[in-house]
Amino acid sequence: MAVNSAEGSQRSSRLLTRLVGLGLAALLTLLVLEAALQVAWQLLPLAVIEKMPQYLERSGFQLATRHGARQYPAGQIIDYEITASSGDLYRLSCLSPDESPPFADYRVSFQRDAYGFRNTGQWPDKAQLVILGDSFVAAEAIVEPFWRELADDMLALGLPGSGSLEQQRLYEAFAAPRQPETLVLAYFAGNDLADNAQFAEMLARDETFAGRAHEGKHPLDYAVLFNLALLIVRSLEPGDSERCHYPQLAQTAPPQPVAFYEAFLPVMALEMTALMESESAKATRDSIAAMAAEQQARGSRFLLLYIPQKAELYWPWLSDDSKSQIVSRHGIADPGAIDANLSVQRDWLESLAAELGVEFLDLSGPLAGAIARGERPYFFADTHWNQLGHNLARNALLERLNRSTLDS
Repeated sequence: MAVNSAEGSQRSSRLLTRLVGLGLAALLTLLVLEAALQVAWQLLPLAVIEKMPQYLERSGFQLATRHGARQYPAGQIIDYEITASSGDLYRLSCLSPDESPPFADYRVSFQRDAYGFRNTGQWPDKAQLVILGDSFVAAEAIVEPFWRELADDMLALGLPGSGSLEQQRLYEAFAAPRQPETLVLAYFAGNDLADNAQFAEMLARDETFAGRAHEGKHPLDYAVLFNLALLIVRSLEPGDSERCHYPQLAQTAPPQPVAFYEAFLPVMALEMTALMESESAKATRDSIAAMAAEQQARGSRFLLLYIPQKAELYWPWLSDDSKSQIVSRHGIADPGAIDANLSVQRDWLESLAAELGVEFLDLSGPLAGAIARGERPYFFADTHWNQLGHNLARNALLERLNRSTLDS
């Protein structure tokens, strides 16, 4: 019995040793594989790495700059293929690529300048025209952005995800020193208020974008293998495609299938009083007023350009049933609040422009006119304009810029 017990103990010890060895070998293999994947970072699929805390910095983005705004990688060569499967709404909503209407694929190629913007040639010492804005100005998916060649000496300072507070930093760092004859500030009604609220909060807490990117992150969040496993698990989870409420059908002639980013919808339900009393609106007003005042002090021109969100223009073309489906999914208590306050943000900015004594250009008219004609100025699966939308914006802006300030 003692011999058998000793042999059993030895077998258990050998088994344990083997298991420990296998575990250590597996751990070492995973560590080596993780290290190799970290080295091959730029070759990894975007879906795996774009949510990782180190993604922006490792991709060349500057999150802690002297002027306080973010910068895209200097000199980066861009070569995008835009297809029917391109579009932020495939990630931001339940929309499926299978729903996409026919689409002619194309490529967008350009090189970012020394400050990460999409300008070509040498920057002018004095600028005739500077255009500030977010992703609509950056126009990453567009061959001919609406601002292309509007003036001989011009700069387009488009920073995706920015609002007017962050854009004010770009104005002070890059535009004001070049004393632009005309400054166009593009305001996007979808998320500029939210972006400004986030930026104001960051300033109040004495934080930077670099700090916020790593705030509250777990060490596993930085691991490629962990994020790859997470992506695989999520892809295996049952979706709700059967319950998906997109696309909805806009009752234009011909009818158009449409989808929206629902996080943008609540701002359309705000009443004027609630909007104007919000801290983000106050910060937005102060930022716009500061840039306008500096332009006016030089005797230069300031134009506030209003960019409506996609839902704002298509909402009147939806049936009551479509509207109910959308608002019930997002939890908006009063479906009629959107219908009642659809143009509140635009009206607020127009009155602000009048108060500041600056020009105001609302792009809702030409874009809504195209939709009424059965044309599509927006990508089907994206919140942004397609080339037609940029062409419409260019024509409207060019017409306004060709007027004298006194005529406008």
